Amino acid sequence: MSILAKHPVIAFSLGLAAGFLIHKYRKEIIESATGITEKGKEFVLQQKETLSDVLAETREADELFD
Repeated sequence: MSILAKHPVIAFSLGLAAGFLIHKYRKEIIESATGITEKGKEFVLQQKETLSDVLAETREADELFD
């Protein structure tokens, strides 16, 4: 297997095939990457909101014991 990976014609052919597939499906790749980015942003905002809720509860509990 390592002999095939080191052969320049095979490496070039694999790169050519990968480039062709990326070019063919570029719109789908961009759409999925955009969707993943949006989901990541939503997750971060949700975690930020959860953290602020926990901090508010902690402050309320701290005020009760003071």
